[in-house]
Amino acid sequence: MSDGYFFESPEPTDKHVKNYLELLGAIIKNNRLSESDKHIGMEYYIDKKLTPYFGKSISRKTLAKAESGSASVAIGIHAAIIDDMGLWPELLKTLSSGRYIDARYITLVIESLKEKEVEDKKERLAKLHKAFFNEIGI
Repeated sequence: MSDGYFFESPEPTDKHVKNYLELLGAIIKNNRLSESDKHIGMEYYIDKKLTPYFGKSISRKTLAKAESGSASVAIGIHAAIIDDMGLWPELLKTLSSGRYIDARYITLVIESLKEKEVEDKKERLAKLHKAFFNEIGI
């Protein structure tokens, strides 16, 4: 049995999962470093940006692994960074080709319409009751 994809050594131009992770790591690091005119240090970024997601600080080593494209970084770390970058809506739209978001949107609309229909029924019933009791003189 051979080692997994993450143990391979692809050429830099190969369409390979390790290359994509390294690119993601570089994007994450560039985002951190370009947040302002000055370079934001790891400690500041961890304390101000990532700690609120976990309720505690993550290690510099963990952030360094994420920025290097390590496959051993937990998805929650990447999720927090992606959220901090404000990329979730576009990422989900791209990943789903619009289908998931459209389906979720339709579900939300249907739920909203059901709630509105219940309210409308109550209003119609109240009008019927009022008209009925006015007609019979009560």
